Amino acid sequence: MQLFNVQVDEKTVNDMLEKAINERVDELAKQKYFMTYNELAEYLNISKPVIEDRLIKNGLKYYKVGSKYLFKQSEVDAFLDDMTASMTATNNDIKFFNRLKEVVQ
Repeated sequence: MQLFNVQVDEKTVNDMLEKAINERVDELAKQKYFMTYNELAEYLNISKPVIEDRLIKNGLKYYKVGSKYLFKQSEVDAFLDDMTASMTATNNDIKFFNRLKEVVQ
C-alpha cells in the first residue's frame, strides 16, 4: 500500500478559499428578495390561478406595489413548509388544503 504525501502551500489554500467564498457570495447576490407573480409561478412550477386559489386564499402573504404583486421568497418557503407539514402520504393534494381560520368571538 502506497501513501501519497500531498503538500499545498498556504497561498494555494488561501486562493482556493477566496475563490470558494467569492462563488458563494455571487450565488447569494443572485437570489432575489422579492419575486413577481411570474417568478413565483416559475419558482413553484405552478400556474398563477393555482397560486391565487390555493396559496393566497389560504394566507400566503404578498405585497402590492402599484399594480404589481410581490412575494418574499423566505415567506413563500415558510408558508409551504407549514402547509406541507400537515400533509400525509395519502392527504397531500394542495387543492384540498385549507388553513384553519382562527375563530374570533
